[in-house]
Amino acid sequence: MKSIMVQDAVMIEGSEQWMAGVAGAVGGPITGGERLRHWGASEVWRLQVGGAVPRSVIVKRGLGEMADEARRYRELVMPLGVPAPRLLAGGGDVGPGVLVLEDAGPGNLEQQPSAEGYRAAVRALALMRDAAARRLALNPGLGAGLRMSTADFADVARRVAAGLAALRPDLAGRLDGPARTLVERLDRLAGEPVTIVHGDFHAKNLVLTGDGRAVAVDWPVAYLHAHLGDLYSLLREAGRLGLTGRVGADALPALFARESGTDERTVADRMVTGGLCWTLLVLRWLLAEGIDVIPESRGWLDELVADCEALAAPH
Repeated sequence: MKSIMVQDAVMIEGSEQWMAGVAGAVGGPITGGERLRHWGASEVWRLQVGGAVPRSVIVKRGLGEMADEARRYRELVMPLGVPAPRLLAGGGDVGPGVLVLEDAGPGNLEQQPSAEGYRAAVRALALMRDAAARRLALNPGLGAGLRMSTADFADVARRVAAGLAALRPDLAGRLDGPARTLVERLDRLAGEPVTIVHGDFHAKNLVLTGDGRAVAVDWPVAYLHAHLGDLYSLLREAGRLGLTGRVGADALPALFARESGTDERTVADRMVTGGLCWTLLVLRWLLAEGIDVIPESRGWLDELVADCEALAAPH
């Protein structure tokens, strides 16, 4: 695999070993490659594949929690009919934590932020949730091992509280109120139909297609629930990037309500519940492995804890 070249003509150290399993899965000779992302928990390449019809594929390697994407594809994305890049090979086919996916396209919403792009993302969210809900209504047992319960989130909150107290004693106890509020909110959702939650529904993970659609990629943390954490996290990111006005973010919850046939008040309420779920899961990941992978993420803790408190305040 030494013939694979990245843009700066430097091989990633160790990539020869894990790339070796990819050659037999791409359906043709690998003629070149471009590294799209490389950080402690994941590595993503676009490889050029020769043959009668040259094409490109996406190859990913994940570590830790990021290594679980093949399972999500096989237990959630594929059986639930969720629009996503097609899985060509993954897991045991090519190596631990390695996936080969069809290439959905070169541009994403992070690179090309626009009002229409964000509207396409919201439509994609409504579509994928609807597709999953329909399949689950016919076969409720699908993805059973990836269904999050109130007890699961309560356990996440306990683990986060303990981790924060150990790492940042000044933050000890700050999540007690939000944890109680979350359990109360989740109890109100008990019995509601569940659907798929992407879990990292951010602009970098939304590929824009030539026909005006957005396609969600990167599914290693997906699970089943009824909350709207995906919409919350997309709008939160737009706000943090200063894009709220530029992309018309304030109108997106109403658009989602129309596209999904949901009452706007229900959308707003489930976004709050989803925001608490999303924030606690991010905190769990940071405390378990994220700070070791991205040392600067230690500075994110204060903001995330403050977000939990704001979400738990009376609305």
